[in-house]
Amino acid sequence: MAQQLKTVGIATNPLKPKSRAVKKEMVVYLRSAGVRVLPAYKAEVLITIGGDGTILYNKNRYRKPVWAIGSDTSFLCQSNVKAWKKDLGMLLKNGYNIQRRSMLSAKLDGARLPDALNEVVVRSRLHRVMGVKLSVGGRRFKFLCDGLIVCTATGSTAYAYSAGGRQMRAEDRRIQVVPIAPYRRAFKPMMLNANAIIRAEIFEKCPADLTIDGQVRVSLKQTSKLVVIRASREMEFVQTAGRKK
Repeated sequence: MAQQLKTVGIATNPLKPKSRAVKKEMVVYLRSAGVRVLPAYKAEVLITIGGDGTILYNKNRYRKPVWAIGSDTSFLCQSNVKAWKKDLGMLLKNGYNIQRRSMLSAKLDGARLPDALNEVVVRSRLHRVMGVKLSVGGRRFKFLCDGLIVCTATGSTAYAYSAGGRQMRAEDRRIQVVPIAPYRRAFKPMMLNANAIIRAEIFEKCPADLTIDGQVRVSLKQTSKLVVIRASREMEFVQTAGRKK
């Protein structure tokens, strides 16, 4: 059964002046429709204005169902700066349902990192080949590459797809491992079940970084050990009842 929008918080991209202008107009629009605009941490739904990056930046900060406004090229956003009023009006009229998407949980040397909606990436910092040891479900691999991507279904349409991975349906809970430019194509993209545990470490001396959703970057040590699993929580998106996106 569709839910009705009652309270919202709004997060904008400070680097995009247009998003602040949209927020100002949206606050007036929502209040005139009887919707309370609250600080994001108090609201039932978070509206982000900026693009996919704004969603990724705020996903671990507030952990709220998201309805997003971006550009025409945004993949995750439900509306854009030109059509937001029409789309939001339809949401207020029809109510909304929640779409849940899988996330990844990563630990580096035992320390928990922020959850990833798209992918966890290990990449050579100097554009040199790096050696990766990979362990998945009792199987072990050792190969040279420029980097490694561990992605969700959401992330499968982004960096992983450009690197040769397979696109997955949004509701797919499986995990995909995609090498970046593997030497002699020694390792091909691998689709794993939702309960898989991926363990990785670097065996060649090569400065490397780990990034999460392009938002968080951590420098890796030669002895660093990475473990990635499906996260216990899922990302929630607000979908207008009766619409696919």
